[in-house]
Amino acid sequence: MSAYLYTWNPNKWDWNDQQDAIYRVNNGDQYDIYWSCGVTKRIEIGDLFFLMRLGVEPKGIIGCGYVSSQPYSLPHWDEQKAAEGKSALRTDLLFKALSENPIVSLTYLEEKYPKRKWTPQAGGLSIPDEIAKELFSVIQDNRNYSFTPIDKKKMQLFAEGKVKSVTYKTYDRSPVARQACIEHYGYNCSVCGYSFEEAFGVIGAHYIEVHHLNQIAHVGEEYLINPKTDLRPVCANCHRMLHKTRPPLSIEELKTHNKKIKRTS
Repeated sequence: MSAYLYTWNPNKWDWNDQQDAIYRVNNGDQYDIYWSCGVTKRIEIGDLFFLMRLGVEPKGIIGCGYVSSQPYSLPHWDEQKAAEGKSALRTDLLFKALSENPIVSLTYLEEKYPKRKWTPQAGGLSIPDEIAKELFSVIQDNRNYSFTPIDKKKMQLFAEGKVKSVTYKTYDRSPVARQACIEHYGYNCSVCGYSFEEAFGVIGAHYIEVHHLNQIAHVGEEYLINPKTDLRPVCANCHRMLHKTRPPLSIEELKTHNKKIKRTS
């Protein structure tokens, strides 16, 4: 199986959805998002990937999983370059292991494989089979991050199913839409103002759930979600209360309800 090194530099791109991604992966939920693969076009569905955190300490491999799409072009991730009309290749990545801190440190990689470049300027760097197998074994031997491997045939089926259920124009429950929503509204609950970071400190930083104002089941397949008008960040408690009724309560309805409760208590 071919394997590739992808990169993430927090100084260049704020991964607002990272904490939710870690939560979902750790609980066996599906999490896939598109990621820049540099100029590499030969990447195939089912190839293994390792995600390297660079730019800030601690540096090292924080994620692992499978490529879930062929490379495709989108507007450049750098806003200035995108404004100039430039594009960049992406592939979708299905994460099976993900951590805030390195699972495999950069120091370990540089000491064990000194002839390899572990700090590339762009992702999509091919990893030799023998090294990829060793890195995969290191992750699989760590019971905190080990996972059941997926063969290429199953990944092809996963990719085909994803294409059928999510068209190019449909955000669906995409992490991309969550990213845009959180970038616009921040991490405080839109109903009660709750902040996970204020309540739990570092462990709660950069975490919030996202609520769909219009339920996906009630819209057409080609409905394009606008993250600023159709999504809102909410805490876990308010999220569940919004969905206590069918159709769900609106943000304003739950706010009004909460005010009434406070006045009578």
